[in-house]
Amino acid sequence: MTWCWTDISPPLPSPVEPGSFLVRFLRDQQDCVIWYLYLRPSGEAFVVHSHLDYEHEFEARRAAEETAGDLDDAGAQTAAILWCAPSFEEFAHRFWIENRLRHAVNGGDPSRLEPQ
Repeated sequence: MTWCWTDISPPLPSPVEPGSFLVRFLRDQQDCVIWYLYLRPSGEAFVVHSHLDYEHEFEARRAAEETAGDLDDAGAQTAAILWCAPSFEEFAHRFWIENRLRHAVNGGDPSRLEPQ
C-alpha cells in the first residue's frame, strides 16, 4: 500500500556516534527514504531515516571502490540521519495507522477504521 518493504541489514557502525549501530529495516520503493533502528551502547534505541543506504556505503568502502565519500564528512552524516520515532513500536504503530487512514480515504472501506 505504501510501496515500502522490509529489508533487514546486519548492524552497521554509526558514522556519527562511535559504538552505536544502525539496522536498516524498511525502505521505500525508490530508495528515497530508508528507515533504521538506531542502537546506542547504553541500550537506548529509536528510529531514524536517511536517503543513504549505509550498508552499500560500508560495502563500497570495504571493497575499496572509494577511498573517500559521504562517510568521511561528519557534518553531512549528522544532516543525513534524521530522527523519526522514539521507539520501533511507536514507528510501527504510526505506520500502521497511516496506512489504514490512507486506504480509507482513497476509496477503501471506511469501516476498517473502526476499533477492533
